[in-house]
Amino acid sequence: MLSHASVLLALLLAAAPWPSPEARVSVLPLPPLASRIRIAIDAGHGAPGNTGNWGCHCQSEADETLVEATELSRRLRRFGFTVLDTRTTPLGAKYPARIADIEAFKPHLVVSLHTDARADAWPHETNPDGGVCFSNPKDPGFAVLWSEEGSDAIVKRRETWGRAVSHELRAAGFLPYSGEDYGSLYRDDDEPACFVDARPIKQRVYFLRATSVAPVIIVETHHALDPVEVDRWHEGATHEAFAAAIASAALKVVENR
Repeated sequence: MLSHASVLLALLLAAAPWPSPEARVSVLPLPPLASRIRIAIDAGHGAPGNTGNWGCHCQSEADETLVEATELSRRLRRFGFTVLDTRTTPLGAKYPARIADIEAFKPHLVVSLHTDARADAWPHETNPDGGVCFSNPKDPGFAVLWSEEGSDAIVKRRETWGRAVSHELRAAGFLPYSGEDYGSLYRDDDEPACFVDARPIKQRVYFLRATSVAPVIIVETHHALDPVEVDRWHEGATHEAFAAAIASAALKVVENR
């Protein structure tokens, strides 16, 4: 029989929210694939002159998303998916070339991985060249973004795909971001952590609306300025749980499970 102290400790660990080091994310069970699902994975940024944001440890968004995309791709292939990687090197192609590759691949689904740098931040550490990197531990969590530009059919497919991803990530134990720092950039969807691009037309995210061959979403996996959440995204268990959640969402969208 467990002692009172052991029970209390177990309850405290179970209640610890992401991204606490004590919080656990779950690998969702996956049924066998009934068909060969094709998914395109984009490691966000990494085009010439486009490193994205800089995080609390002076890490570039492009480097972080390349690691995430590589980990996700490897696991989805192991699950039985057919995968296109739009970027496999630190310096990749520009977005029009990535879109061309996606359209030639004819995927069922597309996901582009990014990290957020949210709200105000404070000096955190100095990188080797003397520059200062900043942190903000107050706004962790993932977000899913899509565009409402295009036909009703493709917008509905983006919405379905985005909502499914959010649902499965939350089921796995990942924290949904509230969107409090997005302001007028994105409009809240009914599903937690889901947002629609609401920028002025000329400023909207190109990649989200550049093709209708398949539904495209962006997943902002975590807050790059939060040292604790950044550390969690360097754990194999996080990548395993993330990949299983993406796979589960894809199965539900493509095979209607």
